[in-house]
Amino acid sequence: MIRLLLIVLAGALSIGAVSAVPTPPPAYRAVETGADVARGDSASAGDSASAIKERLAGDFALVSVAGLPPVPGRLMQSAGSVVFEPIEEGDPVVLPLFQMARDSRRASAVRLLQVVESDPDSRFLFHLGNAVIETAAPGILRDLALEPSRVQDLDSAWTASDRTLAPGVDTAAAIAIIRELETSAYADSIFSVLGYPAHPIGLVDERGIRAGRLGEYLTRRDSIALSPSYITSRAQLRHALAHELAHRWLRENPESAASLSASLQPIRDSLRYGYADREEQLAEALAFAVHFLQSTASNETADPELLASYERLVPGTGEAVRMLITFPAYALHPLGGGIPMSRVSD
Repeated sequence: MIRLLLIVLAGALSIGAVSAVPTPPPAYRAVETGADVARGDSASAGDSASAIKERLAGDFALVSVAGLPPVPGRLMQSAGSVVFEPIEEGDPVVLPLFQMARDSRRASAVRLLQVVESDPDSRFLFHLGNAVIETAAPGILRDLALEPSRVQDLDSAWTASDRTLAPGVDTAAAIAIIRELETSAYADSIFSVLGYPAHPIGLVDERGIRAGRLGEYLTRRDSIALSPSYITSRAQLRHALAHELAHRWLRENPESAASLSASLQPIRDSLRYGYADREEQLAEALAFAVHFLQSTASNETADPELLASYERLVPGTGEAVRMLITFPAYALHPLGGGIPMSRVSD
């Protein structure tokens, strides 16, 4: 199936990896979350465990960049941008707080998506460019959501250039990246869950590249094709593989696919991949579920409350986790004894 390139937003918004994070001013700060906050669709997630509250306290956040599964990290304001620094792995990412409108005035890039009520703190979900940010300390994001005109008072925004994994004309480099992925421990772990295609991973062809596809599942060949010349990070490369393998698994297991589809709630965020496309949402939910199970595979990271954040982004992830965790590949997973997921869709 086709993995469309939906991660590049129009306008002056830019996002990319940076080599160093500057010392931020103290403007990104915790604020009181009272009834005066402008609220989108609220959702009750029930009582949260202390682990997730600690992750989302202060300047911590869960951030989904360019449609990828959410990862924990720190948010820091730097002039007219916010810098997200992942806790575990990955490069810092720069998210400009505004874009330039046609009249040369600034337009806020911040949009409040949802307020999740919990005791004692609420958590807020924002769009910022092509990222979704979940945090209990909205700071400058809250300020701009309430008063978009405040972007006129910010210092200049700074960004980092997007870099793809391989130049568009360097086929040899793209093939080398794919072969490295194909023989990696990550690929082995994904294949053991979602199955092995009959043929090696290949490159998206010229027609697919013109259409901006990150990846495809080639049904007739039973193979996956990826496009390193469009993909901007190793995390995105791995997720593209998981998404396309999920399409293959759904074709090979129609009864399980029907079971997952029967309880699937639609994605409400129109910028999220899989919006208004049930088949793509199912594949994305499976890929998110694999990411969740890998991210919680150690006793230190096995926090079941994180699943609610995945489910908010891609409904169906919780049911996919319930199914996958019964597979032999996850027999020793620390959450294998049971995941309290009864309310992840609330």
